Amino acid sequence: MAEIPVIDISALFGEAPGPCALVDRRISQAAFDIGFMVVVGHPASLKVGQAERQSLIKLFDLPMAVQRPLWKRNFAPENAHIYRGWFPLDSSGARNREGFEIGPDIVRPLPEDGIDDLLYEPTPLPDAAVLPHGWLETAAAYYLGMEEIGHRILASLSRSLMIDERIFREVFDDGISTLRLLHYPARPDGVPAVDDVPDRFAEVEGRRVEQVARAHVDSGLLTILAQCGVGGLQARNATGEWIDVPVRDDSFSINFGGLLERWTGGRIKASLHRVLGQGDNRHSVPFFFEPRPDAVIAPLPIPGARPFTPFLYGDHLWATTTKFPENFGLGHLRPPRAPYSDPMAP
Repeated sequence: MAEIPVIDISALFGEAPGPCALVDRRISQAAFDIGFMVVVGHPASLKVGQAERQSLIKLFDLPMAVQRPLWKRNFAPENAHIYRGWFPLDSSGARNREGFEIGPDIVRPLPEDGIDDLLYEPTPLPDAAVLPHGWLETAAAYYLGMEEIGHRILASLSRSLMIDERIFREVFDDGISTLRLLHYPARPDGVPAVDDVPDRFAEVEGRRVEQVARAHVDSGLLTILAQCGVGGLQARNATGEWIDVPVRDDSFSINFGGLLERWTGGRIKASLHRVLGQGDNRHSVPFFFEPRPDAVIAPLPIPGARPFTPFLYGDHLWATTTKFPENFGLGHLRPPRAPYSDPMAP
């Protein structure tokens, strides 16, 4: 593909099989080719629009005295939480982003049998009195809306792969999806970025541009991203070209992760993508659609798919998330619950 496809997914929420089949074909083409697409047309009943996102990112306006108790223990040793919460600008050498990670407890009680698994760690939240009016309700509705879009996309892919839709659906019971709020602050005028971390800059059409997110493949299954009106996101197509991901009001960029590529025997492509700095204050709101930790990831009944040894999703997630700067040094805190080896290894 020379461009990122923009797909109207409204038919996925209807009952007419004809239009749904057309959308299934468009989604599968994007998934099997570039692993990236932009979707529009979700129902207005899902409260996941621009107004909701503007409310959510007001969290970054909280004073430092309120922010610090939300920081992960890696950055504020006095705090107890490890997996959920805030990672500040100092969480990486580049100091160009901060974020807040919200778990499923924003919408439902955590399972009692997951109490000893830090992947079920509750989200640290400040007192409602210091949050913007209605923030908790907005965050809960947004989380549920993202789950619904994720389920519809995976059901569509199940039909194209000719596998039972329940395979994907059931692993998300008591899932641990992450709603992440991200802030990339604008660099102050006259203060250049320093070439002090690997691949901080890229050559783009003869210009040296800062990569506020370096080229990477998401490690999981499905990422649903709202760009919040600021461009800079690019994906690499099969011929190695970097192409811009369109920015459209009330749209979502969807990319597929390395685990979904592996799980589907390579049918679905995991997309390499990056974010180029635009010189502006940037926010984005990604949702990482994630199964429950004890979900068994086993080969799917897809002809020709390369086999692999089944493993637990939580073991894979912890092995990969502890490679990111905000979680460095935490790997020993959650040993694998079953035999595990990297399913992406050659």
